[in-house]
Amino acid sequence: MRITTSAFATLRSGRFLLALPFVLAACGQVGAPTKADIQQVIQARMQAANQQTSNNTLGLFSGPYDVNDFSVTAADCTAKDNGVYGCAVTAVTKKGTNTAQLQFKKVNGAWTLVQP
Repeated sequence: MRITTSAFATLRSGRFLLALPFVLAACGQVGAPTKADIQQVIQARMQAANQQTSNNTLGLFSGPYDVNDFSVTAADCTAKDNGVYGCAVTAVTKKGTNTAQLQFKKVNGAWTLVQP
């Protein structure tokens, strides 16, 4: 079987088209954390603090944070060094609206809060 130049070009472009979804998927992994990502990270931290409080008090207290009374309403993130993003995060609770400067980094596919 002889492959002509046009057939070879078709094979090459076919391989490119097969690889394209993988390239695009990889590109989707790059970028700043979303409001939902940030909320998930902070709520996990809140739950861990609540569990630690419960453990420290032998189950007498459930912890200081109401995880359901927390909503990230805005996040303005800027890329820094080593995959870290500095974010101005605004959150609303029953006690009011607060904004804090937080840093996040994706580790093993999951966003984590980075201590400065």
